[in-house]
Amino acid sequence: MPHLRIEYSENMVGRFDGDSLAQAAADALLSSGVFNPPDSIKVRLIPVRHFRVGSGADHGFVHAELAMLSGRDKPTKQRLTEALVLAMSSCIGPGGQIVQITADAHDMDREVYAKRLLPAS
Repeated sequence: MPHLRIEYSENMVGRFDGDSLAQAAADALLSSGVFNPPDSIKVRLIPVRHFRVGSGADHGFVHAELAMLSGRDKPTKQRLTEALVLAMSSCIGPGGQIVQITADAHDMDREVYAKRLLPAS
């Protein structure tokens, strides 16, 4: 907990470095002070091969979906999504199309979320 899934359109390939984008997003969550311990944050990037933006315009997109255990208020969620959009935007280089950078946050039910830590061997 939390889980951050960042989807991006494949027409964005070459406009950002995946490791840098994942690190910037993780840093935004870490610096928020909302999540402890910090090693609980999990970030993954997912390319989207088949997509359509609106009327078919040649736009790219990067979208972060933050899932976290329930209990945070709306202002906290808004602060987190705004920080993610800002962090991701700073990683996108110039290119030939408009890029839509978005983020959303939703709750995972604390009563049904399951987690198990396996020790290092």
